[in-house]
Amino acid sequence: MSLMTNPVDLQASSPAPRRRRKRRSRLGFVLALLGVIVVLPGVALEIYVRDKQPYDLWQLTGREQGANPMRAWAQVDAYSAYRGRSGNAGVGKTINSLGFISTPELTVAKDPDVIRIVFLGGSSTAGTGADLSDEDTWPWVATNELLPSVPEGKRLEFINAALGGYCTFESYGRLWSRLRAYEPDIVVVYHGWNEMYYFDRSDPERFVTWRTLSDGSWTLDRTEGKLAILEPWWIDHLLRHSQLAVRARIRLAALMEGGLDGEVGGRKQLDDDFDHRGLETFRTNMRFIAQACEMMGAELFVGKQATLIAPDLPEEERKRCRYDYHGFGHDAHVAAYEGLYRVIDEEFPADRVIDVNRLNGQPEVFEDHVHPTVPGARRIAAIVADAVAPVLSQMD
Repeated sequence: MSLMTNPVDLQASSPAPRRRRKRRSRLGFVLALLGVIVVLPGVALEIYVRDKQPYDLWQLTGREQGANPMRAWAQVDAYSAYRGRSGNAGVGKTINSLGFISTPELTVAKDPDVIRIVFLGGSSTAGTGADLSDEDTWPWVATNELLPSVPEGKRLEFINAALGGYCTFESYGRLWSRLRAYEPDIVVVYHGWNEMYYFDRSDPERFVTWRTLSDGSWTLDRTEGKLAILEPWWIDHLLRHSQLAVRARIRLAALMEGGLDGEVGGRKQLDDDFDHRGLETFRTNMRFIAQACEMMGAELFVGKQATLIAPDLPEEERKRCRYDYHGFGHDAHVAAYEGLYRVIDEEFPADRVIDVNRLNGQPEVFEDHVHPTVPGARRIAAIVADAVAPVLSQMD
């Protein structure tokens, strides 16, 4: 009887099938590795953006109504439209028990040995536009830099009375209605960008209804309701469940609808000029603030707000500037800032004007058009501290 080898066994032991199995195994390993490399970071990024600031695409497109996003950190105030709600205001950001952002706890009553500084401004002062931590905001840094100038036997306290969206309307209301109870010795005003929301249209009807936050769209008065910021797209049904996809959708819409850059679309056509009546409104508001400081016995300093927007700003840097928020273009913004600076020079003594605008047009100072980076905030703080120190050192 002859021995015969099973054909199946011969096939199984041949080199070709073994090579094919190895290739399939390697291919499976490579695909699994690619899945780990691509999918896991995507999942991590999705979790991160969901935790940071989730967007509801149905609310942004007006398909559903939703609560005003300001409700998370602000409450209605009769004199300044809104004020801070005590608690966390973002990563590394707090609002103290008295409603002041990025401010250590303090009492309303001022001890005899205390000198108090109040800072008035919008998000670039509050440190919210660039999400600066409490300690990185320029008022906090400036106060620390002023400590060597404090007279012997005195202590220095500060109040950051700024909030995102504030202009001189809100700052004056907050100064006169609430901050005077804290008996400030020094007041530093730092406004500019937010003034330009009413530079778009300065008629009386605009003033009666004026409220703003960042893009001028949300108001604290409107606690709920439909507010279409984006035009609905059919593909939204596929995108709405992923925050990464929603953010990509928002950015694409901004580009398609004429916004230069950012999260919300802008106007397709920007005006070549601004409503110059806004400059006189700014002048009036600053006079009110000056009169309030005089009645309170506080020394007033006015900073010329620094901005990335400068006459010869390269086109690539202009993409970081949200001109569409105000409805007029680059050259008009340059002229508007020059107008604000001119009003400040005309209304206040030179030794009380802080030329922070020497930082204008320097990309490393700004996250966007006006909000400072951490190094930028330090440079603003140094300029402010140098201006305030001589007056502080002479206080008794």
